[in-house]
Amino acid sequence: MLTAVIRSAGSTEALAATFSVLIPAVADGFLGHAVVLDAAGEATIERIADATGASYLRAGSTDSWPAGAAQARGDWLLLLEEGDVPQAHWPQAVERHLLLAPDRPALIPLRGFAQSLRERAGVSFGPHRLRAGLVLPKSHALSGRLGAAPQRLSVGRERAAG
Repeated sequence: MLTAVIRSAGSTEALAATFSVLIPAVADGFLGHAVVLDAAGEATIERIADATGASYLRAGSTDSWPAGAAQARGDWLLLLEEGDVPQAHWPQAVERHLLLAPDRPALIPLRGFAQSLRERAGVSFGPHRLRAGLVLPKSHALSGRLGAAPQRLSVGRERAAG
């Protein structure tokens, strides 16, 4: 089962955009759970999490991914920032990756030249740290680090304005 862990800075519009893409995956049985990490402590963010059936956790940005992983019900996680909108057919791309490379993390890359370039540089040359767009085993997220560089998936994600 896959759990989405979504970091929020308080934008209800951006969070709603992310959930609009995740809810069909829940209906299809691919996504089993979501955890919303709220750095701002906004009551509206907590209400959105509650309305969608997601777990809500107040967590600062430095410890949020591992804290969200601890609340996750699934063995695999999809890490997202509020406003992240994976493209159509993202569940199929993730499912295929899990079948073909079940021990390797994956990345749903950002679309757009500048954003994609920054993300590629961070993944390729930086430390293997947790970031939005990753699909990874829960154990990696709990440790706060990736074991290896993630495989880029064929679908991307865009960032909705918030």
